[in-house]
Amino acid sequence: MINIKQFQNLIDEISEEKDLDEDDVKEAILVALSAAYKKDFRHKEERVESKLDPTGKWVEFYLVKTVVDDNNREIKFNPYRHIKLTEALKINPNIKENEEIKIPLENKDNFSRVATQTAKQVIIQKLREITKAKIYDEFKSKEGKIVSGLIQKVDSKMIYIDLGKVIGYMFRNEAIPGEFYRIGNRMRFYVYAVEKTSRGVEIYLSRAHPLFISSIFSFEIPEISEGQIEIKGVVRIPGVRSKIAVKSNVENLDPVGACIGPKGARVLSISNELNGEKIDIILYSDDPLQYVINSLSPAKIVSGEILPRRTIKVFVTEDQLPIALGRNGQNIKLAAKLTGWRIDVRLIEEPEKEIEGGIADVELEGNSSENFSSN
Repeated sequence: MINIKQFQNLIDEISEEKDLDEDDVKEAILVALSAAYKKDFRHKEERVESKLDPTGKWVEFYLVKTVVDDNNREIKFNPYRHIKLTEALKINPNIKENEEIKIPLENKDNFSRVATQTAKQVIIQKLREITKAKIYDEFKSKEGKIVSGLIQKVDSKMIYIDLGKVIGYMFRNEAIPGEFYRIGNRMRFYVYAVEKTSRGVEIYLSRAHPLFISSIFSFEIPEISEGQIEIKGVVRIPGVRSKIAVKSNVENLDPVGACIGPKGARVLSISNELNGEKIDIILYSDDPLQYVINSLSPAKIVSGEILPRRTIKVFVTEDQLPIALGRNGQNIKLAAKLTGWRIDVRLIEEPEKEIEGGIADVELEGNSSENFSSN
């Protein structure tokens, strides 16, 4: 028989080495012992299980069979896998059809070299499965959150990030344009997907995702993580400019000022994290017109009006027009995407004249956005 002291020593050793739960390791070893027992002493079609005896001193082995009715013609009876009900009742008077019965087997511990090798392979496979499941559960709980990792490898299509227990993958289109990824540098990433594959657990990361910004704001600004300030929407041209709409859930708390921080320290810190990306912090409003006016910040809007077909027309002075549009129309495009309204910017001096590049629709290619309510 297998001595439980030796068994426990093996469990302790593997648990410590692989950083795994003792119960998981114990289960893996019991499965391996069952495989070894079957390899040496039983038929290949039989099912053998092992467990600790009630005293906790020895490992016991059992032959497992499914109980079938003697007159059942729907199942092709296999003597290695099945046992007839009349025979099973002699072993366990309470057994029923379709239940499994465990028949005690003679204890063995003199396994052959081939059986020992089989057990070793089973343990290795089971431990891989346990480790894979543990990593998956750990990182699945981090989906939608920020993780920190070291740049391990960079090629033309992918950036590989060492996350400690597993490698994360960031496609080039999920990287911030113009950002340099030096091997060995530690950076933060947004986890947007965690998948189990035949190759193992794959964690997909991003620094261009709009929710990367909201996650950083939640991490860096206590008022957001505590629910005093709510993020209502984020739009982004990665590496260039982003807008984040916020509202206060607490009376007399300025959400924009809190996010900007003293002398702009908070928003500057986040901008530096994003390779200098410009961040506009917008005060959210339930009033569509006011929300659009706010979203065109830092431009100063004279007035505006709501038109049919979900369009809002706003008027600016000539000196504010370039600010309202932004470089290459970035400001007006992001504002339209953030608010969900088509925006038409015009000069107050010439209200009937359309401005070249002064109209922005909601759907824009190349821009990423997320509108939501979160704490």
